[in-house]
Amino acid sequence: MIKSISKLSQLILLLVLCFKLQAQENSIHISPFGNDQQEGTKENPVASIARAVQLVKELKTKQISDDTITVILHEGVYRLKQGIVLNAEDSGSEKYPIIYKSKEGEKVVISGAVPIDNYKLISHDHFLYKKDPEIGNKIIEIDLRRANISEFKPIRLSGFGGNEKPQPYILNEIYFNGKAMSLSRWPNKGFSEFTGVFSDSSGIEKLTAIHYEDDHISGWKNEPNIILHGYWKYLWADAYEHVSVLDTTYKLIWLKPPYNHYKFEKNRPFAAFNVIAEIDQPGEWAYNYKTGKVYFYPPENPSGGNIQLSTCKESLLAINNAKWISFSGITFEMGAAGGIQITNSNHISVINCVVHACTRDGVVMKGGNNNTISSCEIYDLGRGGIHVSGGNRETLEKSNFHIDNCHIHKLSRIDRTYTPGIWVDGVGTTITHCKIHDVPSSAMRINGNDHIVEFNEMYHVVTESDDQGAIDMWGDPTYRGNVFRYNYIHDTGPLVNDEINAHCGRAGIRLDDAISGNWVYGNIFKNCSGGSFGAIQIHGGKENLIQNNLFYQCENGISFTPWRLKQWKSYNKKSLEFFEKNKELYTQSYPNLVNINKNMNTNTIIQNVFLECENTSIRKPKVVVFERNLEVDKNPGFDNPENEKYGIDKMPESLKMIKFEAIPFEKIGLKNLK
Repeated sequence: MIKSISKLSQLILLLVLCFKLQAQENSIHISPFGNDQQEGTKENPVASIARAVQLVKELKTKQISDDTITVILHEGVYRLKQGIVLNAEDSGSEKYPIIYKSKEGEKVVISGAVPIDNYKLISHDHFLYKKDPEIGNKIIEIDLRRANISEFKPIRLSGFGGNEKPQPYILNEIYFNGKAMSLSRWPNKGFSEFTGVFSDSSGIEKLTAIHYEDDHISGWKNEPNIILHGYWKYLWADAYEHVSVLDTTYKLIWLKPPYNHYKFEKNRPFAAFNVIAEIDQPGEWAYNYKTGKVYFYPPENPSGGNIQLSTCKESLLAINNAKWISFSGITFEMGAAGGIQITNSNHISVINCVVHACTRDGVVMKGGNNNTISSCEIYDLGRGGIHVSGGNRETLEKSNFHIDNCHIHKLSRIDRTYTPGIWVDGVGTTITHCKIHDVPSSAMRINGNDHIVEFNEMYHVVTESDDQGAIDMWGDPTYRGNVFRYNYIHDTGPLVNDEINAHCGRAGIRLDDAISGNWVYGNIFKNCSGGSFGAIQIHGGKENLIQNNLFYQCENGISFTPWRLKQWKSYNKKSLEFFEKNKELYTQSYPNLVNINKNMNTNTIIQNVFLECENTSIRKPKVVVFERNLEVDKNPGFDNPENEKYGIDKMPESLKMIKFEAIPFEKIGLKNLK
């Protein structure tokens, strides 16, 4: 008996050893303290992700085993000179995917920045010190040549400027203790205004200047690289202009072409950036490309802090034409461009990752299908959080993209408009359980068909831009079949003062310029009606169903801007051509499209509750169906709206009469996010 037990123990030990060897064969370990000449085992890890990618290819080529290959990153910072690139040959399979993940319990950072250790206080002869010795005694000078940067060009930024496709700028930014610092700004808060626009057509190309009145600006005559950010014509379209010459005699700022698409209109707001003389706030910096030097006013003593400069000019991670790859538990930070770019790839997962402090967008996904971004935190970005485009609008094939349980916040610190928390193009993306806040423009921009947006929370959005919604749709009556359900949208618009003096308004959901045939159900709108907009703004659209929503403390519940048929046909010319080309499929999928040029402004508003709203609706056309809605000044039976408790313990008669259904508020927002 003892012998048989001994043999059994030996057999078990042998099997365990075999399993361990098998697991080790299919695991590649990376450590900042490893060596790329080593084999990539736990005991002998490699040092770089690039080497790990090569080892994955070798394992696949040798076909050592048919099993999942796991790349395990051990704790530390992995600094990139160039972005990580995975292509088709780096793919896994449905049965055996490729997994890149942090070792459990360890913090792994992929960084596009380098530490800055060589700096000095500016001299007492520097004009910044002479201007204000107290501040000047804290400003440091960083020589970028000591950070191995050898190419010095003027900073050029973009903004929206009327161009849907953003300009591909990069920006080497300063970070202090992990946070992006700000280019020097004048004025420190709010905006100035220019009082006139002038042009000069005497040369090869027409040049434009703006007229200023504030004498303070004349002190910038010798500044090497002034950048102006403004809302140059429309208060929903920001853009950057770059100064060519400052004419202090006539108070003209001559600008370098090319200019923003919309050009200029006097008395519009603007601010100046990267003016060395305006470094007067902790955290501000400016760059002199002529000398290759940065001047920085640290928010605290730099000797006790961590100064870094972003240098990686590519996306930190790019996945192209690949499939069945996942990344989990990894932080991507401080890129001089974007965070993660996924192109024409399928079954890619980004799970429980952090993307922050990059110059451009956090995650961009174009093409492919069945990709997932889940349980990620995405914040402190120069542009937007997540931008996806998938599916086929001509066939209505769905992308099956899923964005779930992501915390997205503090965005658009460089490009201020049309850089939302989530931007969706195409067909069939689902967005659930996300929390989006602190965005100067929209939380979401939804373009296309058959998207589902549900159980999300949005607040402190549209804090600057005019003529936007927390959820924004625009410009095509064939964008149909979208569902906005069980979302909590609250406290939108400027946090304190309206710094750009908006002309139009800010909404919770804006269905702008002919958006039609979508369903808005079971949402809670609190304090999200601004200017001439209601919590929901419908501009020229029809056949939208607004059902079973709670509007609470909104000045206007629903606002309308009706269109005439002539305007409809003129504006929708391209959309109508697209419809005629795909008429059979689209009328089968969306039967109301058989009357695409009929039933103008017909929308249905049914079984909604308007609690403590000044107006249930404004500018409502007579053709709108407005039935079984309840308008009340006192709580009709919700648990405690003042303390964000919107459940219903027992359905009161007043809500039963309109057939109102309880909204599952407890399910809205983030799930467990590590």
